[in-house]
Amino acid sequence: MKSPTDKKRWIRPLPERLINKIAAGEVVERPASVVKEMVENSIDAGADRIEIIVEKSGTRLIKIVDNGCGIGEDQIEIAFSRHATSKISEFDDLDRIMSYGFRGEALPSIASVSRLRMVSRPADADTGIEIIFEGGVLQTKNPIAAPVGTSIEVENLFFNTPARRKFLKAETTEARHVTRTSMALAMGRYKIGFSARVNGRKVFSLPSGLGLGERVAGLLAPGKKFVEVSGAMGPIQVEGFISPPDLARSNRNGQFIFINGRYIQSPTLAHAFAAGYGELLPRGNFPVGALLLTVDPTEVDVNVHPAKTEVRLSREREIHDALYRLVKESLRQQGVIPHLQVPSSLPTSTASTTAISQGSHPPGDNQNVIPGITRPMPTSAGQMKEIYERTPPVTVSDTPAIVQVDTSTGEIIDESQPFEPTGAPVSLQFIGSFNNLYLLFQSGSDLLIIDQHTAHERVLFEDILRQMDNEGGLAQHLLLPVQVDLGADQMTLFDEALATLNKSGFEVAPFGGQTVRIEATPAVLSRKSPEKSFLAVLNDIASLKKSGYDLNKAIAQSIACRSAVMAGDKLSDREAIGLVDSLLKCENRYSCPHGRPTFIKMSREDLDKQFGRG
Repeated sequence: MKSPTDKKRWIRPLPERLINKIAAGEVVERPASVVKEMVENSIDAGADRIEIIVEKSGTRLIKIVDNGCGIGEDQIEIAFSRHATSKISEFDDLDRIMSYGFRGEALPSIASVSRLRMVSRPADADTGIEIIFEGGVLQTKNPIAAPVGTSIEVENLFFNTPARRKFLKAETTEARHVTRTSMALAMGRYKIGFSARVNGRKVFSLPSGLGLGERVAGLLAPGKKFVEVSGAMGPIQVEGFISPPDLARSNRNGQFIFINGRYIQSPTLAHAFAAGYGELLPRGNFPVGALLLTVDPTEVDVNVHPAKTEVRLSREREIHDALYRLVKESLRQQGVIPHLQVPSSLPTSTASTTAISQGSHPPGDNQNVIPGITRPMPTSAGQMKEIYERTPPVTVSDTPAIVQVDTSTGEIIDESQPFEPTGAPVSLQFIGSFNNLYLLFQSGSDLLIIDQHTAHERVLFEDILRQMDNEGGLAQHLLLPVQVDLGADQMTLFDEALATLNKSGFEVAPFGGQTVRIEATPAVLSRKSPEKSFLAVLNDIASLKKSGYDLNKAIAQSIACRSAVMAGDKLSDREAIGLVDSLLKCENRYSCPHGRPTFIKMSREDLDKQFGRG
């Protein structure tokens, strides 16, 4: 008896519909991919006005309307054939591609996984033509009254590929991708008029004729001043606008890099962009802006992937170095990077020098009363007032502080109260602080070195999470509410995070358009600028969510990090001991939310080895 594997397998071509559906898996990754492909076709068609309308984050409807050259009746059906294109005609054309499309895959791929309706009319035709596909099958083709240009409606995306639809992200996430893609297209071709409406909200409306600087600022940071980058060096010519360092974000969501008008993803060029700032940016922060590079098309291979966002550069190192230098020089010329010029001869001065000494706080002057350390984290305004009124003045003794810690529970023992130990308590003796950052404690023959920032960050993180899970974070109301203008991608993120932000102690709400009104901030951030705190938390959320954090933890971590004591903040003895007390009560006392250690331990044996006593 023959087994099934003995059956002869014939090699034969796949049906056209199946080929298109397979291709759709590469070309149409998500609704944002459809927006990208269709808008790029509109740009290639010479449109100077493009409208983007998206409903239900693209799964219900994606509509693109342009005033381009249109498609004639004899060509419109051919446009939905695989590998049919007007952009190239011979092999050598691949070496000098300047158009967006050239593979002829987008339209048949999109039509195969949706219900697609196209209406198009060239300028020399009296009427337009309507064509409808469903699941890649032509349904109707009829003449219709229409303006010059093309309108494409994609409905019920992925209706016949349930696996692809199942793996789409949440609507808010897909809306964010659509918004970012629309922004990139609008910046890459800044002379074209664009409008975008996503899920019923106007994201932007940009007239044609504006300069690149106005478009970049309007999309990324309304009302803010950007630094112009312009010039040619080596194999590239660059025009663009980049942010000053104080607008940097903790993620790369505000970076847009283009080659010959095409938005691309390139770790090499992204590195050059950030490296141009040098030490002006703290580690983990990234600049915001758009850089449009013009490169000889023979030096660029865009035929790497069907999505065409990845490119290969034949002179990648030279392009990296040139971009780095142009960014750095532009920042220097704008006065962002100080430029020191030493005169050839220094003038002599007869004026006497004045000694300047740094003031110090007298013992007992409690300048840094910190929530969660010298007093419990308040949970209501009444409790905050009560705690404030009953907290006695701080007195610092010249003798080292000693506390008893129950190692089984982490509780510090109050020696004035009777205590029944459940485990052998260990003595912690506070020795002092080093460089106003590291707190030194002796535990028997061990030395504990505690990072005051990471320890306080862990304490605040768990307190904030606890409050968010219960009644919500304590808010500090502002005397005068503050309005903040957000970029289009920030507004999308704000919509997603609004309810959770208001549980954390913020009181924020939309105020029309892309403006947000801040009426209160978390109490632990009360000494910070409300606008800067809110924007920093919003940017942190985008970065942390990308790393897999849930929204509650992302917001709690951001607030904790920005309200914790910093390096250089001097703690009193009482504050240092209170910090250790709070840290030992945490569920995870060994690391901050970022994963950095809160303390390290050095034994007497370790020190003896270092000094050759072992």
